[in-house]
Amino acid sequence: MASSMNGTGNSVDETRYRGYLNQLERDQDATIKEKEDTHREHLSNMVSGHDQQVTQLRKDYDVKISEEAETLEKKLSLIRERNQILVGQERDAGEREADKIHHQYSQKIDQEKRVGDEQIAKLQSYYKKATDELHRQYDKEQSRVAPKGKTV
Repeated sequence: MASSMNGTGNSVDETRYRGYLNQLERDQDATIKEKEDTHREHLSNMVSGHDQQVTQLRKDYDVKISEEAETLEKKLSLIRERNQILVGQERDAGEREADKIHHQYSQKIDQEKRVGDEQIAKLQSYYKKATDELHRQYDKEQSRVAPKGKTV
């Protein structure tokens, strides 16, 4: 009776452990998605701001083919280049952060799996030893109870 209850308990522990790992993975995925969404929104705002800035410059100066217009176009080109560099840097930083978080969660999940596997191995070893001991005691009791020369 006790061994069947412990077997069920082991199954429940394993189910809980698997549920815990699944929850960790869902939490990790949600965190990564949230960071990616925040990063996308930030990039979108920067690009939108850049586009609004370009549009406003064109409306305000009504660009003409002249030396002044060429100077403004050069400045605008530099702003675009700088903003593209900034957007690229922000994107790269966000991707590095997402990769870092993903790696951290992967390590955490791997560690939890190792700990769980070790616990399961210990439990299996314990129950194997207990079963072997019960068999040994049963066989000993049977040989003691059975009369000599008769088989049971």
